[in-house]
Amino acid sequence: MRTCTITASASRRWWTPLTAFMLTFGLAACDLPGTQSAKVTDKGLEADIGALDTASPAFTATPSIARAGAFAATAEEPPVLRLPPVEDMLLTPLENLGDPAGNALLSVRFLDDGSLPDALPLVVDKDTFTFKRDPSDKTVFNGMIRFDFDRFIGEQKDRQSLIAETRTTGEATFAVREFLGEEKFQFIDPQIIQRARQTSTAFRIPRQAFAMPASAVDPRRELMITDVSVVNDPTRTFDICNNTGNPNGAWTFKTLMTNMANQPFTGIDPAVFTENWLQSWNVNHTINTFPVPARPNIGPLVLNSWPRIAGKLDLNRSPFRLLAIVNRVDLRGNTVYGGGSAGEGRFVFGVVNRNANGGCSTTPFLVIFEYGVPISGCTNVKNYAQQWVNLGSIALGSAAFNPALQAITDQFTTANAAPNKPNRSALNQLRTNENALNPLWELREFILPGRTPVATMLNIVSTKNAPHHTRNNTAQLANYMNSGLTSVPASHLGSPFLTGSNFNFSIADGAVWNAPGATNANRHRVSLDTCNACHGGETRANGNPAVAFPPANGPETNFVHIDVRLPGAQSRLSKFLIGTGNLALPTTFPKNDPINGVPQRNFGDLLRRQQDLANLMNTTCQTTGLLQAIHFQPLDMVH
Repeated sequence: MRTCTITASASRRWWTPLTAFMLTFGLAACDLPGTQSAKVTDKGLEADIGALDTASPAFTATPSIARAGAFAATAEEPPVLRLPPVEDMLLTPLENLGDPAGNALLSVRFLDDGSLPDALPLVVDKDTFTFKRDPSDKTVFNGMIRFDFDRFIGEQKDRQSLIAETRTTGEATFAVREFLGEEKFQFIDPQIIQRARQTSTAFRIPRQAFAMPASAVDPRRELMITDVSVVNDPTRTFDICNNTGNPNGAWTFKTLMTNMANQPFTGIDPAVFTENWLQSWNVNHTINTFPVPARPNIGPLVLNSWPRIAGKLDLNRSPFRLLAIVNRVDLRGNTVYGGGSAGEGRFVFGVVNRNANGGCSTTPFLVIFEYGVPISGCTNVKNYAQQWVNLGSIALGSAAFNPALQAITDQFTTANAAPNKPNRSALNQLRTNENALNPLWELREFILPGRTPVATMLNIVSTKNAPHHTRNNTAQLANYMNSGLTSVPASHLGSPFLTGSNFNFSIADGAVWNAPGATNANRHRVSLDTCNACHGGETRANGNPAVAFPPANGPETNFVHIDVRLPGAQSRLSKFLIGTGNLALPTTFPKNDPINGVPQRNFGDLLRRQQDLANLMNTTCQTTGLLQAIHFQPLDMVH
């Protein structure tokens, strides 16, 4: 069995109230047959770039001939601008001044620790406004902006009508993933705005004056799309078990991998690209000094029964069944501080087992394509979010819904969707979560390495934000938990820290991340940000406390948030996603702290995403959308 050694990915973020710098040194490619060597230096990944051997014979199911291309250097990511939470906001109309810098003075009081610079840029599409510290109050920043008051008054009226129509009373508020409760909606009287315009006097804009009702968003159509009419679409999906659908459909595993390989640009055969990825389970890896053992059952479960053409995998016969299409616009950056992003769009597949005696069975093996949506800027991001919102007015199963959904997903799944990224693919990462190849659950992460449009294969890398399991219950982990760092570094206190893959030994509450000396709040924050604890005891409904879930809610999932499914069935969702409700009406559920029993937290992530998307809808970046964007705090989590 071959062994592949990957040097540490020194991914570390130092957060200040203003900026966070992320230095990412690339993981070296596996030096497998047919590739040239690669090494990591303190300047990043240096590789001898050779031509990718795409004309070589196709892979077999033996690990000794798995191949990978040599990868280009990985550059540092640009700084990410992040501001503290907003405590107060005043707007002063100055429409009669004729100031070319804007028609209104916006004053923002931040929860400032004194480290902010004296001037802050506010970028709204192509315009940049400079906010300066108020000499009389160091926590306040003032800046001229362009603001559409007439439209703002109209949005307030429309918002009030929508709130009355949905019969909601307040905004669902969250601290990161934890539900805090509902804050009552507030409204700004149009007469107050008009008087302020006439007299050029300030009026206060409370945060709850631009929150929208979460129920205006339908999660089934706008956030987590698992409906059978979508995942079994006969023109866009394919299921090998009953040989139905279109292998070349836009949402098939074949099409997504073909677009990712992007052969016209890279010269990489998509069948070779796919098998190179799957063969990585046949290889022992070392990542950041930690072993990632081979899982050779990838052969019997997936590769051996996969039909071939001229020795190569027949991608028309892919054993991957579509489970869900997921809108993760909630993962966006702040669109007025540094341009932001539109978050991610995700496709979730389950591997099916083609049984020797005929037919198929489901297996606990999930593959998640996580694409960065290649859209930035306040107006562009809001327009993109509005496309998802507009799906809420189209019936699932109608002739119009799936084409409208594909028009959205094509923006990030098609070949050349991100011209400046490796393979010109918009993929951020591909993740797997399985215990089909080994009884021990394992999460792996793969990327197309590099920061430029180079030709490359998928490469296994460290699973983000997860320490190695041997660091649990150690002084090293306690120090990290209490440090305030928000991204797990490759090493901590001079010792390797970031894991290779992420194992899960138990879904029990006591199996979460913990360390003597760490405060419980810090312990929870770090544990929740790891994949295995978020899928396991940190958020799982383990009967702590006992909750009477409605029968229709179904049993809890087993270490997955989206479960595998049978043909014609819909995937079950975890309680972390839907709480005591369902996909149509997600709620929250209580969860006692898995270590101390207290405090009791409430989770319901689809409700959080529902509220977030609702706050993005039906406004512009010259009105309510601008104010909402200033308040927005990026989630800054990997899942």
